[in-house]
Amino acid sequence: MRNIHIIVILPFIAFFFLLFACQSKVDIEKLEQELLDLHQTTIDAHLNKDVDFFIKDISNDYMQVQRGEFIYPVKEDIYAKFTEYLNNTKFSVYKDVEEPIVRVANDGSIGWTIVQVKISGERKQENDSIYNFDFTCAWITMYERENDKWIRLGEVDNYKIGE
Repeated sequence: MRNIHIIVILPFIAFFFLLFACQSKVDIEKLEQELLDLHQTTIDAHLNKDVDFFIKDISNDYMQVQRGEFIYPVKEDIYAKFTEYLNNTKFSVYKDVEEPIVRVANDGSIGWTIVQVKISGERKQENDSIYNFDFTCAWITMYERENDKWIRLGEVDNYKIGE
């Protein structure tokens, strides 16, 4: 009789063991590193004039908060803005001032970066004059994990001119 109990109970124990053993654990460190790499790619996209980066992997509901306003740009407008901006801008400095702060939710579904960068260079104006700039910019970017990649949901930024 005892052997029958073991035979009946053993499959249930094995089932529950496999159920809990097969559950995937979220690798927060790996996901945070991916976001940190995306931030570096953002810097590189500015320096290398990679306009396509700025419309890649963004939400259809992408949002920006700038100068006290909510802005909902479409990809075509973002592309046009960055094409004009990068084609007329030459950076001498575009680098992190502080180590970026990167966080991912415990379930790995959302993440964010908080960064501060020093930006210097020159920009050709509409009248062909050259404007020299030097400022610090800080921003927060929100991401959502979708199909094993990060999708940009939105950004909030601010600027500090001069020091």
